[in-house]
Amino acid sequence: MKRSQRSAVLFASIATVAWTVGCVEIEGFDPADPGRGPGGMVGNGEKLNDAPFPGGNDLPPAPNPDGTLGDVCDLGCESYCEDLALENPINRGICTKLWGLGIASNPIDNKETCRRLYADMLGRFPTPIEVNTYCKGTTWGNLAWNLLNTEEFLLVQRRKWSDRLLYNNRAVSIERIYDMDELATKTYGGYVAWDQFAAVTLAHPVFVRRRDTAGDRAEAAFKLFFGRPPYEAERSDLARLYALWDNDYWDHPHLGTLPDSVINFRCVDEDGVPQAALAGECTSVLWGYNPLVLTPEANRLREDGSMWSGRLTASEWEQLQLPGKILAGQEAFWEFAADDAMEQYFGYDLGTLAPDVRRELVKYHLEFKGDIRALHYAIVTSIPYLQSSRGGPDDELAWTDGPLKQAQPEVWLDSLETFLGDRLGTCDHRMPHPEDYLDMDVATPWSVSMVRQSRWTLDESDALVTDYRNIAQTLGGCPTNEAVGRFTTVSVLNTALQESYVADRCGMFDSPNSADIDTLLPDGTTPTTALSEEVAQDIVTKQTRLFLGREPTGEELARAATFSDACAPKPCTAEDFARPVCFAIASSAEGLFY
Repeated sequence: MKRSQRSAVLFASIATVAWTVGCVEIEGFDPADPGRGPGGMVGNGEKLNDAPFPGGNDLPPAPNPDGTLGDVCDLGCESYCEDLALENPINRGICTKLWGLGIASNPIDNKETCRRLYADMLGRFPTPIEVNTYCKGTTWGNLAWNLLNTEEFLLVQRRKWSDRLLYNNRAVSIERIYDMDELATKTYGGYVAWDQFAAVTLAHPVFVRRRDTAGDRAEAAFKLFFGRPPYEAERSDLARLYALWDNDYWDHPHLGTLPDSVINFRCVDEDGVPQAALAGECTSVLWGYNPLVLTPEANRLREDGSMWSGRLTASEWEQLQLPGKILAGQEAFWEFAADDAMEQYFGYDLGTLAPDVRRELVKYHLEFKGDIRALHYAIVTSIPYLQSSRGGPDDELAWTDGPLKQAQPEVWLDSLETFLGDRLGTCDHRMPHPEDYLDMDVATPWSVSMVRQSRWTLDESDALVTDYRNIAQTLGGCPTNEAVGRFTTVSVLNTALQESYVADRCGMFDSPNSADIDTLLPDGTTPTTALSEEVAQDIVTKQTRLFLGREPTGEELARAATFSDACAPKPCTAEDFARPVCFAIASSAEGLFY
């Protein structure tokens, strides 16, 4: 189905396509795609940009031979940077704090960089085939563009926004969550500009339903798109535009009672006529005169005079987007978008440490019509991002080394599932509590079908497979978002759980989850092959490539030979050695950090 056709599922009154679940025909409800809301109204045209963005192929410059190695870039330093004619905005912005000062950047290690790109953009580490095929014989710009245009990249970004908006199907209608998730998909697919994404998000039931008061919504809006809480004047002023929203419930014809948002018509008299004397309660004046008054229609109202948000018209949804439109008109909105994207990839606040980088990145973002993909592309093809994190210059500047970060639980788990074969299933960020739709007391054919067609895994009796979720949640992933989202930590409990899981998957225990031994052995080696120094080194080479995407070091190969001699009881086989090696490498720090 084309994106332009997706508007057919906007509202219950519009969606008239019949879908079938078993032998039951459902009018206006698709269990595979139940989304309804304002997200379906936007991003249904052409992409903002079709061709790759510029700046993906800058070569690392040589440091300025006349650089002062100080903190201030003088005229000679500025002239040197201008003459480099760098295309990438990050490279242009950082030059006056790096090469222009005479400081060298760290060289780029192809396999290390490939692993970082896959982890950050696709949410998993690359396979040996991907390292040796897609990361060779091409430019980083071409690779980044190809990764941007994958479903895995979209999933990583959708999951990020599920964390930020705290998707929880007990607090918000599942239809609204699916709609917001589709909006994120369209945005990171290049169909929705960043300012429009913010405007729709800040008037979306997923956003407003998670907050109790108008003031809470105003505060959350600032934190989400400015990265800071509002000043009191900003909070109280923007809250007037959220005064029309309230939290309530709606009886879904197929899923039961769902939590959702309703509209209370304020600033009108008893007959629903706008009154100038009341307009101030629904008007923002801090950023110009911005009134937000909706007029009720009797045929759309509930008994208490409110209206379910599902009955809003397209023009009314657009009016309600006023808070986001106001914030998107501020320079700080675009600056935070740049800072936020850099934080995602670098792991530190480069925009504050090097303001020229932020300035160049904002210009670049706006040049390409607010396409958020432009920011991601510029960052992952910049020299500060691509450079190795190992063995850099002896300098305290963060940008003289590539980023080094802890892998999120899903990155680690999905990578091992990719390398060793899927055993656990997965979780679906849109539906933290799938069991609510499977419970015998409340389940319907439609709700069961919805879970079955989600990313959750069900067994043959439609029971939920929770192995993946249980491990991920203990490590901080697959959050239920009751009050807060995911967490990242290193602890004794986490380490014990990770080691237990790796031992189980590598076959240290007699378990049905054990990886097939052929996955762990080099070609031409069988499980019963007698262990020798050469066989041990081949096994270490195979698994280092598999799990870490690189060649083993001389020291690692020497240790493999030593440990092969120490294997007991003798005689040892290739399998006896391969499974402990799998455990050692997959649970190593290098397996958890990248």
